[in-house]
Amino acid sequence: MVKSCERISPSCGVVVFERPEGFPGAQPGQFVSVRVSDSTVPLLRRPYSIMDLTDLDLALLVKVAGRGSAMLASAAPGDVMDIAGPLGGVPFTDPGGEDAVLVAGGTGLAPMIHAARTWKRRGGSGRILLVHGAASRDESPGVSFVADCDEVFRAPMDGSTGFRGDAVTLLERLLDERRISAPLLYSCGPAAMVRALVERTDGKFRGHQTSLEAVMACGVGACRGCTVPLREGGKIVFKAVCDDGTVFRASDIAWEEWW
Repeated sequence: MVKSCERISPSCGVVVFERPEGFPGAQPGQFVSVRVSDSTVPLLRRPYSIMDLTDLDLALLVKVAGRGSAMLASAAPGDVMDIAGPLGGVPFTDPGGEDAVLVAGGTGLAPMIHAARTWKRRGGSGRILLVHGAASRDESPGVSFVADCDEVFRAPMDGSTGFRGDAVTLLERLLDERRISAPLLYSCGPAAMVRALVERTDGKFRGHQTSLEAVMACGVGACRGCTVPLREGGKIVFKAVCDDGTVFRASDIAWEEWW
């Protein structure tokens, strides 16, 4: 059942549900699949990365992009929706006390917030540095949403925070100026952003895990509609983002095959 729905930017809102009875614990990078209506329109469930999960609440970050997301983003307290999850077979690996850089594009921020909050609740001692790319400052959530990050760097395309450009370009600048340093990189955002991260930060991090965004139908790996090509054992194999991921080693993705 919906507890609250808050608009945090012109296009995005946070929908908080009562944690469903029996809902298992979820790890950063996992998601839920929401049926927003009892009717056949829209027909398919909508996948959303988990932004936060507590003993009482399940929070999702929703960007209005079509009819289904508009229905979810405009839900009223008391509305009941069917939620399947947590889904996703591979979550982010806990940095284990090491410093980590999180790079998010748009609503790719949701699993980054979940990761930061989860690791801090576990008592992680490593610093968490967030780089968030958005269309404008208005599209970048406020301080309360990223309070578990030790530092936050915003990359609005319109230059409304002083920097004009994308998250990858900002990350390059921060690394070159030695304003941030960490052995581990985590990312979530459009495929073009993740590919640029791989190409332009190669060798600057010991590891790079990415939660991929994909159009999903079933959400459990049955339809194979969200496959991504990976290099494995000297050959190309196809894995389902929903079930074999959502998290992959970014260096394993065969971008030239995917594109």
